[in-house]
Amino acid sequence: MNLWQRMKIAGRVLTRGADDDMPDGIKPPARASVCDPLSLSTVFRGVQVLQTAITGLPIHEMRGGVKLDTVSSLVLQPDVNRSRRDFLADMVASMVIDGNAFVRLVRFGGDIVSCEVLPPALVVVSDDGSDPAAPKLRYSYLGKDYTANDIVHCKFLNVPGRLRGLGPLSAAREEVEGAQMARDYKAKFYTDSSNIKGYLQTEEKVTPEIAKNAKEAWKATGTAADVKVLGSKLKYVPLDMKPADLQFLETQKFDTTQIARLLGIPASIMLAAVDGSNLTYSNIEQSWIEFADYTLAAYTGEIEELFNRLLPRGRTAAFDWDSSRRADMSDRYAAYASALGAGWMDVNEIRAREALPPKIAAPQPEGVNNEA
Repeated sequence: MNLWQRMKIAGRVLTRGADDDMPDGIKPPARASVCDPLSLSTVFRGVQVLQTAITGLPIHEMRGGVKLDTVSSLVLQPDVNRSRRDFLADMVASMVIDGNAFVRLVRFGGDIVSCEVLPPALVVVSDDGSDPAAPKLRYSYLGKDYTANDIVHCKFLNVPGRLRGLGPLSAAREEVEGAQMARDYKAKFYTDSSNIKGYLQTEEKVTPEIAKNAKEAWKATGTAADVKVLGSKLKYVPLDMKPADLQFLETQKFDTTQIARLLGIPASIMLAAVDGSNLTYSNIEQSWIEFADYTLAAYTGEIEELFNRLLPRGRTAAFDWDSSRRADMSDRYAAYASALGAGWMDVNEIRAREALPPKIAAPQPEGVNNEA
């Protein structure tokens, strides 16, 4: 079934609307989160890095561990109404922020024709069984119930006994909210009139009346060129704060490092300086490889499980990690030369890894018949 046929069938099966699949009187109220973690620049950057890293990876189909030349239409474009990049970006963001990604399978005649990523905040997961080890899951979305046959539930971190998965931001919500409160306090510091900008000082005894008169005289309105006059041997002492203290640089640096560690993103990618670290090309490259193995793999593994469910029996989907673990040009060419000399790779396989077309062998001249 090609993409055009899937689009026509999916259009007949589902009509996108707010109230079409929801009985009257049970529409859930809109639920706004107490704090949006994406309002933090560090979190926004971290989610964007994860989305960009994963959506840019090629996906291949495998059979028996061997890569196939073709890719199914459901893998090329799971949602007929959106691009695969948007589809994968939604799944990644759902698992980062909420820890769960819910994908609704659209069927026609028993065949899956499209997939849709549901907002995790609107999905309720319940267990109709009595044994947590063998749950009978039911998913409710906008007033309609679905079974595990209709919803693919991808969890970032699976915990036994929990119906929903845990994500990095949902599991450490207090740390994220603490960073938000520090940011809000910094913004409020410059506009809050209760913050002391300076004080009047004298070595003599000051009565409440003198203090009141001096304060009112100092706060009296005037033009920009006015000169303040102090009496009773008063002098104005401004608060001496360093620029770094006024910008809360140490707090921002600490919060950036904490969130980068929470999301599993190397400090070099988040542009966060780590005290005592000596960044060289070799250890930066190693950190990127670890980033792919221990952070990105947690998301791509769930996405591969989704695609495996969509593919025919015997076929699996796998992300191509070669581009994310690729060394510089000289090291790469040296590795290719070694593989070519050892005989376990040929020229066309090497050119395919570099996204180059196969090299066509030059035609051999035909032999000349010298017989009379």
